[in-house]
Amino acid sequence: MCGKRTPSLKRATSLRVSPAEGAPAPVVEADATDAVGIAALYAEALPPGWPADELAECFGNANRAILKATQGGCLCGFAILQIAAGEAEILAIAVAKEWRRRGCAASLMRAALNLCMSRFVSCIYLEVAESNRSARELYEKFGFLLISQRKNYYRTASSAPETALIMKLDINLSGAAIDQERSST
Repeated sequence: MCGKRTPSLKRATSLRVSPAEGAPAPVVEADATDAVGIAALYAEALPPGWPADELAECFGNANRAILKATQGGCLCGFAILQIAAGEAEILAIAVAKEWRRRGCAASLMRAALNLCMSRFVSCIYLEVAESNRSARELYEKFGFLLISQRKNYYRTASSAPETALIMKLDINLSGAAIDQERSST
């Protein structure tokens, strides 16, 4: 997601995670200057998205973390996490269309897991649309397991209601999942 629609992203210096071989970009923590670009990608990838002004408020919240993957100043993808009481939830993870199938989502997931481990998180939750096969495969590759469903959870004007799958990863298993994922790429 690069070009006139998305402002150039300033260079971040915290939480550097080495991307896997073939991955498009390093992953770093985003900051408030990234809110407009992330909001634009969010709206494109996961409509209706999250307004930039509301997203910007997340940057001052100690219980939220926003990671970004960039290449040459262009936003490739992002992940938004909420962390509290030793648990985390991945609220959103998205990759720009032109960067999909290039390892960006896996790089974001590795960075999210590393961040959670550094904050002593014991488990991570997420939800995913039942029809989102590629996302489900990614999460399963990292060791997430299906624990529940929410029938007719996702509703849009343009499609039928869809089931949300609730997945969980026990963080003590994630180190093995990261190693396994790296060896399979």
